[in-house]
Amino acid sequence: MTTERPLPYIGISGVNNLKHNSNPENTGMQYWLMDQFVWAGLDDESRQNQRQLLLGVKAVHKTQYLDVENKYGREWYPVGADEFESSLDSGGIEALRTAQIYFDADHVADADYRNEFIKRICSRGYKWLNALQFDLLPWHDNDTLLPFLEEVKQTTGHTIILQAHGESMQKLTPDGTIRKLGRYAQFLDYVLFDASHGKGLKLDTHSLLPFLDAAYGSTELANVGFGVAGGLSADIVQDELPKLLEKHGDISWDAEGRLHKQCEDGTYEFDWAAAKQYLQASDAILRNSTREV
Repeated sequence: MTTERPLPYIGISGVNNLKHNSNPENTGMQYWLMDQFVWAGLDDESRQNQRQLLLGVKAVHKTQYLDVENKYGREWYPVGADEFESSLDSGGIEALRTAQIYFDADHVADADYRNEFIKRICSRGYKWLNALQFDLLPWHDNDTLLPFLEEVKQTTGHTIILQAHGESMQKLTPDGTIRKLGRYAQFLDYVLFDASHGKGLKLDTHSLLPFLDAAYGSTELANVGFGVAGGLSADIVQDELPKLLEKHGDISWDAEGRLHKQCEDGTYEFDWAAAKQYLQASDAILRNSTREV
């Protein structure tokens, strides 16, 4: 069987393409990040370990279904149709422009609710959206959810990224996780392993490796890309990711929480310096990696 996994990515989540006073260049976040990605040489097609950029926009129940601001603030979580539509656009380098979808736990079992949410997000992001990431989805407990994602893939044609979060990983174990996902491999583009359960805890390579080993050993998932997330920053990229790249040279990774910092009013703003350092660290470990992909 020929393995044709999608191009791995380096992700920055919680993006909102506004002009920010905290950015010395006062440019939109999207284009600043794209410039940083290019300047680091990460888009160089001649590189054996080439990556693409993923930009993730938050699309959660409170801010995009109820259209109400949450405690983290609008800079991190755009509120309502207009803000979501303008979070990104289709310009700049080729990238995965992703809606990070988080359904309400009390309504996720309702198919009508899920369908309405997806319809709303695709309509609001139609100018730029090309990928859908499903965070903290209880697919390990509810057997209707993976078939639902298959329907979403068929309906939208967008890239599908499924988070394997801490609870699902603990309950299913590596072999159980891969067996269940293998039955739906035809609609999965990426699986993102996040053992921190979305809490931004430091990346735990010891816990992640058995899942990556099982994933890469699966013939059913031979055309699916795999990534890791959870508490990533420049320092953790440099210290921990080489341990994973040594065995699995084409993994993707994504950072979010540690690329935002709390303001005096309790909301959060994007940390431009931390994001730049994160991309530079990603480039450095890839240049130091000698593994052939």
